[in-house]
Amino acid sequence: MKLIAFLAAAGALLATPNIRELSPRGAQRGKTFLLRVKGDGLLPGARVESALPASFSYQVPARKLNEGMARPNTELSYLVELKADAPSGIYPLRLVTADGISNVMLFPVGDAPEVAEMEAEDGDKQNGAPEQAEPLAALPVVVNGTLRGADIDMYSFAAKAGQKLVIELEARRAGSAIDPAFEVLDATGQLFAKNDDAAGIGVDSRLEVLFPKAGNYLIRVHDSKYSAQDQNFYRLKLGNHSFAEGIYPLGWKRGEDVEISFVGGNLAQPVKLRARPESRTELAEVRLPSGSTAFGFVLSGNANELEPPSLPAPLKPGTVMNGRVSKPGEVDKYTLAVKPGEQWIFEVEASSTGASQLDALITVFDQTGKKLASRDDIAAGDPALPLTIPEGVTNVTLALEDVLRRGGANYAYRLEARRSPPDFTAKLLTPFVNVPAGGTALVNVLIQRRGYDGAIQLHIPNLPKGVTMAGGHVPPEAAAQLFTTDNAGFRAANTTITLTAAPDAKMDAVNLEVVAQAEGVSMTRRAAGPALVTAVRGLRQAPVSMYSLGYDLPMAVSKPLPYTLSASVPMIRISQGFEYPIAHRMKRAAGAKAAGKVREVTAGAVGNLRVLQGPPSTNPDAGTLLLNTNFATPITRFDIYLAADAEVDGRQVTVVSPMIEVDVVPGYRLEPERTEFRTKPGGAFTVSGRLRREPTFEGGAVQVKLDDLPAHVVCAAALVAPDQNTFSFQCEAGAAAQAGQYDVRITSAAPEVGRNIKAEYKVADTAAKLTLGGASE
Repeated sequence: MKLIAFLAAAGALLATPNIRELSPRGAQRGKTFLLRVKGDGLLPGARVESALPASFSYQVPARKLNEGMARPNTELSYLVELKADAPSGIYPLRLVTADGISNVMLFPVGDAPEVAEMEAEDGDKQNGAPEQAEPLAALPVVVNGTLRGADIDMYSFAAKAGQKLVIELEARRAGSAIDPAFEVLDATGQLFAKNDDAAGIGVDSRLEVLFPKAGNYLIRVHDSKYSAQDQNFYRLKLGNHSFAEGIYPLGWKRGEDVEISFVGGNLAQPVKLRARPESRTELAEVRLPSGSTAFGFVLSGNANELEPPSLPAPLKPGTVMNGRVSKPGEVDKYTLAVKPGEQWIFEVEASSTGASQLDALITVFDQTGKKLASRDDIAAGDPALPLTIPEGVTNVTLALEDVLRRGGANYAYRLEARRSPPDFTAKLLTPFVNVPAGGTALVNVLIQRRGYDGAIQLHIPNLPKGVTMAGGHVPPEAAAQLFTTDNAGFRAANTTITLTAAPDAKMDAVNLEVVAQAEGVSMTRRAAGPALVTAVRGLRQAPVSMYSLGYDLPMAVSKPLPYTLSASVPMIRISQGFEYPIAHRMKRAAGAKAAGKVREVTAGAVGNLRVLQGPPSTNPDAGTLLLNTNFATPITRFDIYLAADAEVDGRQVTVVSPMIEVDVVPGYRLEPERTEFRTKPGGAFTVSGRLRREPTFEGGAVQVKLDDLPAHVVCAAALVAPDQNTFSFQCEAGAAAQAGQYDVRITSAAPEVGRNIKAEYKVADTAAKLTLGGASE
């Protein structure tokens, strides 16, 4: 998959700070503890950057870090003092060093005492069998554990007759790659209860268990797929606390008070809380006063309303309707006055918030009940349905339901209808970037089309001095030449930009804004950052990301690489059907080994395009690639970059060039002096103009003529020789020609295009008008 390739490229780019493990994985508020950070490139004295309400004191090791160590700079320690009033939650944490910034890790804070799994601390202490179960003597407790491959961890505890305990596994919510599951066994080893994926917490697990009799019980923890993951940690929570599975409403207008109902879970009835949620991002956190699970609460700038008691009901344009599919089979309907030709987007937010189980399906009907359009999701998310109102339609009904006809208290939604052309969303796939001084780094972006199929341009408005951006051209959807209507207008587009730092660039970490602008349309979208990206092994497994944290693109300038890759040109303009050589050169520091073969990467989907290796070079640091197009290559603008693998300090890195902009253009263009011609039967007129050839066009003479002529009108064709740039030919209307206005075309063709290609080359025709009757020209 392209996404996995992007992530791999981003991860392999530089040997900058990288955190692989935190120990412990969480803490009880008000506690002081030693935090061990393990990874690579962790320079002594690195600064911790975190929203965690705590103080961090770097702990100098008893001996110099590099003495006697096979792998120096792989572990740092900090004394952490958590504030007693630190709110429960999950906090991002990263390191900042002189060599750049590290990836983000998440650190949970809660109310219960925390312990480490014995096996995780000491591999000789196994807990994979009932007789090896690790005892949990005091409850409540949080166990920080790990699963290595097809590992099983077992824990024992005592329960009283009639006692209720909540068993919860926190993994994905804290950035782990495992999909946790658990089973509860009684003293005889019989399965008593189990859970894999719980409502309100994604793929994490949770269940309240009633124990009918006193005795000892076992909890068996494992990955639901028994997969091996790099980020393989979990947090087992065992205690007695209240939890909800959803909220209603899912959001409200920013700055206004709203009553929020927490529903489901082990609540006997909904718990209502009046609040004014606040956040610098579009998603605030709300939680039960006594609960640990936080729900995302959407903050918007528009007016919000609650679903009225009786439906169907009118839907106000631009107002968010907060509703709920309250029972199985229910279909909520809203009416909206419209006009033919208007462009609308009908958008639903539900499961994407994490606080609703609704898998929404939205259908639009006209006033006669005729179905106009429907959609159930976009890229496994909530639906957004663009619609141009057909002729004769003045009123539409929006029908909203669950795809599987489910319903209940936690099947809430937010529905908005707004006047808008088809649009798109933008997301960063790169969570952060370290740009080497004097070098280049990649930033990958995902464009999700929602009906808009045109070109898009990315830019960074707050780029700091000393750093330049290149690329960011997203070709129109048609440039991919998929020749299928499946999901047309709603396909995703991966693209890349490059950031290049001047050799003397020095700066602290900055937060960059990446903005996507539709071409020819007043439509911009700010690209949301994922905060972190955790790869998940397995078939069709999406990486773990945290767009809800409200990150943009953190960037720092890191130390120079001993390699710099450059191309001979920053921009290429090439005619369809021809070839362009791209010379490249690798500059390497003294003593650096030769890098691997230079390859090309196209940042976007473009059909009928090839890049080949050029003639062999005797210079290991130089060579040529050949950019090949054919007559079917789309006329479009896109980007490519060059890449090569090299070794730095024993680690493989990918060295990249700045992005190269490529414009594929017609081999020539016609510029007629006029496109409207007039004469009378028996008269004549002249067609003339200029022909401008591209420098890369290798064709010979070009024939120009006027086609689709009415009866009794004839024209001579013009043959424009290779050394000529104008054309002119005469047309005559016979006396029998019928008066009237006719649509005609100025056409052209180059029969000889060189390169042994046995096909003529044509550019798009020019539409023209011919009027017969009245005065001649």
